[in-house]
Amino acid sequence: MSEWATYTLSDFLMFSPRVYFRLIERYNQEFWPLQLVWIAGAFLILIPATTRVPRARVAIFPLLAAAWVFCAWQFLWERYAAINWGMSYAATALLLQAGLLALWPGPARQADRPASRLQHRGGIGLMLFGLLVYPCLALLAGRSLAAAETFAMMPDPTATTTLGTVLAESRKRGWLLLPIPLLWCAFSGLTLLALEDAGSWAPFAALVATLALLLAGRR
Repeated sequence: MSEWATYTLSDFLMFSPRVYFRLIERYNQEFWPLQLVWIAGAFLILIPATTRVPRARVAIFPLLAAAWVFCAWQFLWERYAAINWGMSYAATALLLQAGLLALWPGPARQADRPASRLQHRGGIGLMLFGLLVYPCLALLAGRSLAAAETFAMMPDPTATTTLGTVLAESRKRGWLLLPIPLLWCAFSGLTLLALEDAGSWAPFAALVATLALLLAGRR
């Protein structure tokens, strides 16, 4: 028992910070400029949807599902699993999340419950954080913009954007869509903390903000 107490988070890592962020850089370079296409598509659909534009709302969950599939397949399964064998299992969880989103009833078949103003606006803020702020975290952490994490390309901004969208939409039983993104935020935050990355606060911030907004919405 005393021996376990001597371990730190970094002792459980299978790779160095240089290897991890170089992996992201090469990944981004392979797909550029697809990152811009994903972000533009998210703005064209998610922003109108959260302001209650009916046609845009129909496309919310298919878009999010496609983003989770891309993350699971291209980043976790094809690349991240090469330096962390556990990511092959994590990819399955992300695909499960994609399945939940793809099968989620649209607005015509599912009655909505009104979100509180705080939860609605907070959800939109969290969504914008995932779409706009996350790509800038690489620069704030002293890394190259080539290592930026963007929606649909990387799990962290995708999870954050999903959490914000679900909160802003406030669908009936929408909480069922939250556990996997929340668990990913916790895992990613711990990983970045172990890597001593300056952006490790971001996944934790998304997790705490989501729980706080859910609590505020119930009250």
